[in-house]
This record gives sequence, structure tokens and C-alpha cells, in this order.
Amino acid sequence: MLQATLPYIQQHGWTMDAMTQGAKSLGYPSVAHGVFPGGEAGLVDAFLTDCRRRFIAMAEERQNTGQFEGYTVNEKVKMLTIMRIGMMKPYIKTWPEALAIMAHPTNVPMSLKHLSEVVDDIWFYAGDRSPDMDWYTKRASLAAIYSSTEVFMTQDVSPNHAETFRFLNRRLDEVAWIDASARQLGTMLAFGAKSMMGMLATRGGRFN
Repeated sequence: MLQATLPYIQQHGWTMDAMTQGAKSLGYPSVAHGVFPGGEAGLVDAFLTDCRRRFIAMAEERQNTGQFEGYTVNEKVKMLTIMRIGMMKPYIKTWPEALAIMAHPTNVPMSLKHLSEVVDDIWFYAGDRSPDMDWYTKRASLAAIYSSTEVFMTQDVSPNHAETFRFLNRRLDEVAWIDASARQLGTMLAFGAKSMMGMLATRGGRFN
């Protein structure tokens, strides 16, 4: 159902109309959009879940074929973050609608869960296993960078979103992951405090 709905998102946005068109394309009655619990939020949730599945498959393939060999952890973080943010390109014109849906108070837990999974997956495949406070600092920092890049991308009109990837590279280069200063950490904590709570829920499956 998700794959049937995605082609209609550019025209209809993250709406019931898109879900209805997706259902009709499969020969189902329009009420079949109810397969997404929570309506529009359910559609965004399903999309981000599918993005994670595809990202993990891509990262696993690169890892298994030795494409990460010879790179530092920081270099792999950059490669993986670029790969993940690039998955948003086909839907970026309507993504502000999705961001507004995720910002609704009832959907914030879902939004933070997906953000925590994004940064957790990136650090995992980059090879980071640090169990100390660096774990929290680095994930809070990357969460802030990823979120700001996502918003930047929705306003980027440069060819192939070139300015977005320059912005992302600058933000990543500015952060000292291993030895963050107190000032750097302070600027990240305003955003990171909430997202870290979501990260705790996903940490057990990967870092125990």
C-alpha cells in the first residue's frame, strides 16, 4: 500500500487524498487508506520505517562488500549521513507537510523515535561502539545536524540539492565528535535532550 501511495504524494502531499489514490490504483475501495493507522501520521510513519529498512540494506551491502574499509569513523559518518538524507530527495517538495504532521504534539514521540533510529543506525554502521557519555553527545549532535539539514533541503532550489550537501558537509566538519567542547555540547542539548530519550529506547538493541 505504501509503494502504491508514494507516486501520488508529489501531487496530493501527505494526505488522505494520496492514500485514497494509492488504494484505488490497487483496485481497493477508497476506505482502504485505513491500513495506515493514524491517517496522515501513519503514512509518514510507514514511509520513515521503509526508509530505515532500505538504508540498513544499503549500509549492510556496503559493509559486506568492503566499501567502508580504509575510512575513519568520522568519514563513514559523513558518507552514511549523506546517503540517508539523499533518500528524501524524491519527496522533498512535499516534505514540509510531513514535518508539520510530525510536529503535532500527538506525533512528537513518533518523530523523535525515527530521528533517534536515524542517528543510531548511522553511528552503528560507522563502527562507533562507545558506551560512555560520548554516546549521548555524538548522537545529540548528529540529530541536530540531520534535522537542520532536512529543513534546509526543503528550501534548497540549487541543482540536485547541491547546496544542501555543502551545508551538511560544513556542519559535520564543524563538529569535533570525540572531544566536543562545553559550548558545542550546550548548543546541542536544547534539541538533543528530548531526542536522547528516544535514543535510549533503541540503544539496547544495538549497543548492549
